[in-house]
Amino acid sequence: MRKKRNIKTNDDSIINWELHQKLRSQRLNKQILRINLGALRIRLVFRHRFEKYMDLSDTHSMWGKWELGMWFKKSMCIGTKYTGKNMFSKNNLFPDYTVGVNLLWFKVWMTVSWNVLEFRF
Repeated sequence: MRKKRNIKTNDDSIINWELHQKLRSQRLNKQILRINLGALRIRLVFRHRFEKYMDLSDTHSMWGKWELGMWFKKSMCIGTKYTGKNMFSKNNLFPDYTVGVNLLWFKVWMTVSWNVLEFRF
């Protein structure tokens, strides 16, 4: 018979994994400042190169290039004006503005949105 690969089936290891993910998300959330003023949402994010809890995908995508400078991005997001099938109509799109600064060891960006639908994890 073939030996099975190491698969986490033990309940204790699953609980430890969930605890690890919870602690990881709490440490990352300390670097995010959220301000809600009615329908206005402002997010300020600070990330640095020496974070303890970073996935390999984060390292490759965010820190793969050495970048310097300021940047601006505008995107359209689904709003909270309509629900149901009308939620995805053109009348329910609202702008989302992002301004950021990239330096060698850290990145900071601020996002401002108005009446934008938000999913909290």
